[in-house]
Amino acid sequence: MNRRAFLVSAVGCGVTAVAGCSSLLEASRPDELEGTDPESQLPTPTLGSGDVTVDVYEDLGCRYCHEFQADVFPDLEDSYLETGGITYRHFDFPVEAADESVAMANAARAVQAETGTDDDSNGQFFEYKSAVMEHDDWNDEALAELAEPVGVDPASVSSALADDTYYPTLAADWERGAEGGVERTPTVVVDGEIVDEPLEFDEIAAAIDDAS
Repeated sequence: MNRRAFLVSAVGCGVTAVAGCSSLLEASRPDELEGTDPESQLPTPTLGSGDVTVDVYEDLGCRYCHEFQADVFPDLEDSYLETGGITYRHFDFPVEAADESVAMANAARAVQAETGTDDDSNGQFFEYKSAVMEHDDWNDEALAELAEPVGVDPASVSSALADDTYYPTLAADWERGAEGGVERTPTVVVDGEIVDEPLEFDEIAAAIDDAS
């Protein structure tokens, strides 16, 4: 078993009625975010501008989120994003599936902050997120180095990791998810309704079509 598979199987990932990662039967806010005032500092990473909203809550260290990213997201992109059918929004919901879950999300938001513009508030967020989820080492140095290929000075990510800069944004995402009934990752919410099987593209597609 490689390091990634070990981490996610040993720290809070499992299969209940729905495949997903959860720190408890019901997800609890990570200790690292306790005491953080949940005031969002950054725009929600968003793709598309369709009439149907698809919200996805993820822990970047969760193996089921990796499965979603590899197997489900490309189909959503082809079938709905490229045709303008949906607005896709990413929310961070770290359930500590890996020891570095919060750090990974913090680093991704640092990249967003460094590269986002008035015309494109995402910047290189989604590109960096994909690179992190495909990588095998998530220590602080590795997370910083992964920023360079997307045009970000690694020192900017290192600074955010040292100062916990984007914890308020992560806490705001987490609170939003918890209030909406999110308990594990990934959770897919189509126009306010949680999809029972988030790793089944057909289930998500049916929910989108019903909401259209």
